[in-house]
Amino acid sequence: MIISKSQVQNIIKTYAKQLDNNQLNKVEGAKRVAKKDDLSISSESIIKQKVMQSLKNSDDIRLDKVEDIKERVSAGTYTISDDEVAEKMIERAIVDKLI
Repeated sequence: MIISKSQVQNIIKTYAKQLDNNQLNKVEGAKRVAKKDDLSISSESIIKQKVMQSLKNSDDIRLDKVEDIKERVSAGTYTISDDEVAEKMIERAIVDKLI
């Protein structure tokens, strides 16, 4: 059996047409199957987002607290226990880890 050059070319053309048709069908199928994306944000996330935005908009330093502590330190009435300092440090570490 002898296979001529024209026969090989015809086979290649037929295969290429079939491949093009399959790709076209896949594209058309993909267009029909395409869905719109939905985004759903939980109420907890919305609250967290509002809190974070409020924190960003607020001042970093509360001047009224600073002035009060300055006056108490100057007067010698500002005292705080080691336990309170440790508790606040641990509390802050936990909050930072959660956020």
